Amino acid sequence: MTSIETFLGFLFAAILIALIAKRLDQPYPIALVLGGLGIALIPGAPRIALDPNMVFFLLLPPILTEAAFFTSWRDFWRWRRAIFLLAFGLVTATSALVAFLCVQFIPGMNWATGFLLGAIISPPDAAAATSITRGLGLPKRVVQILEGESLVNDASGLTLYRFAVIAIAGGGLSWSSASLSFLWIVLGGVAIGALLGIVFVKLYSFLRDPEVEVLSTFLLSYFSYFAAEQVHSSGVLATVTSGLILAWYAPELFNANSRIRGFAVWQTFVFIVNATIFLLIGLQIPSVLEGLGGYPLSLLAWWSGIILFGVIALRLIWVFPAAYLPALLSGGEPMPNWRAVLIVGWTGLRGVVSLAAALALPLETERGLPFPYRNLILFLTFAVILGTLFLQGLSLRPIVRWLGLPADKASEEEQLNARIYAAEKVLEHVLEVQDSGQCTGSAFERIRGYYEDRLADLRARLEIETGIERRDEPEDFQSLAEQRLWWKLVKIERTAILDLRKQLKIGDEALHEIERDIDLLEARITPKH
Repeated sequence: MTSIETFLGFLFAAILIALIAKRLDQPYPIALVLGGLGIALIPGAPRIALDPNMVFFLLLPPILTEAAFFTSWRDFWRWRRAIFLLAFGLVTATSALVAFLCVQFIPGMNWATGFLLGAIISPPDAAAATSITRGLGLPKRVVQILEGESLVNDASGLTLYRFAVIAIAGGGLSWSSASLSFLWIVLGGVAIGALLGIVFVKLYSFLRDPEVEVLSTFLLSYFSYFAAEQVHSSGVLATVTSGLILAWYAPELFNANSRIRGFAVWQTFVFIVNATIFLLIGLQIPSVLEGLGGYPLSLLAWWSGIILFGVIALRLIWVFPAAYLPALLSGGEPMPNWRAVLIVGWTGLRGVVSLAAALALPLETERGLPFPYRNLILFLTFAVILGTLFLQGLSLRPIVRWLGLPADKASEEEQLNARIYAAEKVLEHVLEVQDSGQCTGSAFERIRGYYEDRLADLRARLEIETGIERRDEPEDFQSLAEQRLWWKLVKIERTAILDLRKQLKIGDEALHEIERDIDLLEARITPKH
């Protein structure tokens, strides 16, 4: 079997397993890991070795860009304290705890090696958690914190990972050089991502082909990561930064057709990437177990259990003071719901970034000696990934349903208020046109009637907080002049929504929901020249 046939076979298996899991309403990441384990244990099945560079340079950038694109600047900044406490504080605390457990329970392992293992397994995997919790109606604050954490926790974990590898391999790491390196990794990554994002925005006007426009967004994602890594700064932060800049300017850069097409392409591509990632995790078990012949199975199970329990327990302990103390000290923040805090604490699933980091460990130190405990680190990483995926992943949905979190209608109300504001702006313009005598007749009355009915419908929905279906939208036009007028009014509506977003009165979640409806209407009524 050739490599192409193997790749196509595993891709087909990943899609099939994910499809079955979705039809059975089960979390597809866990099903894919189990499927990968099953395939790997089939006699004669081809071995698939996971190349860390493939994960970091091929699979990770689009996941980061997609997550950044759908992250609201306003909401990220609003919950920045909780996000940074998780992404930086908890990652560092987890690394220290794992180092302590390794020194206490694993004979011969020192603090540096234990801290390395902690840096590898400390960042949770956002793709796993969000794919499992999607559709459960989690409170908006929980989703925003989890998504914000996912944007930066890989950067903090991989930064600690770099320092630990240098210290163990004999690079002569000092506090002064470590501090300067940390600043360059963080600030350099952000600066490179910002620069590339701004350059993309400036050059976008030269792209006049829908296919090229969509492909250029992928190029921005991969080039941001590659450029930052080439100068030894954070590719994760560079990709996230360029993705955030792209998200901010996207409503003004892309037209309706490009946006509709781009969203479809990106959603499909990221789903395939995630499916491939989780299947690859399951396929790694033979190579992980091969290098552990010298360790008794009972000891491996004991060490794995201790470390798994430690990382899960620390996150649960960490989230409550991190959530309540800032609210108590500020005096102005609303106190979070304990059930929502518990959900944040239980979503610490680990994934492919941790496994890729373990696989990327050098085989030897600078002195030519075998890298200490490399095979054991790889096994313990794999054990924590499987343990969190199965233990937390399988129980997450039942726990969410059992807790019975109160319905969060903040996003729905925000969207309705924004839609009302935009419709009012359109009606103001319609009345101005009527007063000036520029447009009269049945076409004008039809347009005015549509927006008046729409505004009344929106106000009623806001008042009773129900999902009343919207009126049918216009599909036929009596003349080209009417079509052009519709097109102009849709532009006014879009401008009104973007103004609300620039004023930070609505977040990106509300923007994308409203923008999708405007895009669908604009795609039908754009005048044909």
